[in-house]
Formats: sequence, structure tokens, C-alpha cells
Amino acid sequence: MSKLSPVAETTEAWTYKVQRDDNTPAALRIYKHGRDAVREGDLLEWYRGDGAIRHFGTADNCVLTEWADGRTLASPAQDGKDVQATSAIANLVGMLHVSRPDVPDNLLPLRDYLADFFAADVRVWPDTARDLYARSVGIAYAALDKPSAEIPLHGDVHHDRVVLAERGWIARSPLGLIGDPAYDLAASFLHPWGNVKLAADPVRINAMAETFAQKLGHKRKRILAFAAIYAANSACRELAVGGSINWHLAVLPNLLAVYDLA
Repeated sequence: MSKLSPVAETTEAWTYKVQRDDNTPAALRIYKHGRDAVREGDLLEWYRGDGAIRHFGTADNCVLTEWADGRTLASPAQDGKDVQATSAIANLVGMLHVSRPDVPDNLLPLRDYLADFFAADVRVWPDTARDLYARSVGIAYAALDKPSAEIPLHGDVHHDRVVLAERGWIARSPLGLIGDPAYDLAASFLHPWGNVKLAADPVRINAMAETFAQKLGHKRKRILAFAAIYAANSACRELAVGGSINWHLAVLPNLLAVYDLA
């Protein structure tokens, strides 16, 4: 492996484009802290490139994957093809959820992943939004206490994390969870990130839930429950590092309103 070229840096990781021994490009992602690269690599290996980016190797805090530099699914969603983008997510999640042998044994249970969300101090939320947190926690307890199938989960499938490859749309950077399959649809309701006209639109929220329910067979109420849980948990994580939750506060009330009517 040679020719290390920096591509991007986030609060989470550095990404480099590298050249493999066979002269094909690959992506090297080096995590800064707190991310289990081994868990991510094991889940990508389990997917075998079916709906997900291909995995080449993992070491310590580094993951080496195929190089995919196509546009993200945010592009069609932003350009008037949001309905098609929703269908693409449903199809992709369906591929990720195909039953395969030898499930990785190091995946993180969804309830454990949400532990900090359950333990969050409501007082860090703005006064006018504390009821949103309280409602979301109540929905989470109810959803997780109801028995359901438990399968490997990507954990963060959304428009900005789905990229176009030669074989179609593929998901990158999974969290490596295990739990209710409906949770893998949750992140998409909060994306494309920053497009309030789309994400906060109750008509769009309802249409997404309907598409997911029809294509994947999950109940609309449960899909919307996990969408609200994801949004509130994401807000808690932002508050924990001093970030802004204005975006979450634009979307979460409408998620809860559509959930109530489901």
C-alpha cells in the first residue's frame, strides 16, 4: 500500500486515498477516538459488499475499504428526486438485512448503544424542548421492551452516508449494532442534513414511513418510533459536546406528530 493522499478530516476520523499493491485505489479511514474499527470491519466483512462498501482490512483504529468517489444519495434527494432516494434506501437496507451465516459476535446491542441517551440529563436541553426528550425516551423504552427480531444493523444509514458505486448505491461507515431491523431506517428521516424543507415536512415523513413499511414489511408506527429515537439521541450527542441542536429541533417535533397519528 502506497501513495497516501489526505481526502477529508472530521471530528471523528481522517480519511486518506491510498494505492494498493495491485494499483487499485482504496480508502483508509483512521478514527481519532471512541470508534470500534474492528466491529465496523467485521460487519463490513459480513456484508461482503452486498449493499455496503467492500472491506479490505482492519487494524487497531484503521479500516481499509474500497474507494467509492461517486455522488452521495443526498444529491438526488436535493434535486427533486427524494421519492427515488427513499426507495433506494429501502432497497439498500433490504440488501443489508439479508440473512447470512456467521453473524459477527462483537456487535453492540442497540439498547447498550442508547445507554447514554437514556441516562442524559434533561436539563441540558433547552427549556422549551425538554418535553421532546422526555417523550422520545418514553417511546424508546416502549419500543425496546417489546420483543422483536434482532439482526445485525449498520446503525447509521442515511443519504450522506450512501454513495454511488459501479454496482449501485452502497452504505459506508457502519456502527456495527445488533437489534430491531426498523432502526436501520431511522437516520434517513433526519437527512439530507440541513435541508429543513425536506426533513421537517410531515408529508415527507409520512411518505417515507409508508414506503419503508410497504417495501420492508415493518409497521409504520415502529419505523417512526425509531426515527424519533434516533433524532433525540443524535441531539443528546450534540449537546454532550456543546454542539447546536437547532436542526434536530426543526425535525423532531414533526417526527413525533406523525408518530402520534400513525
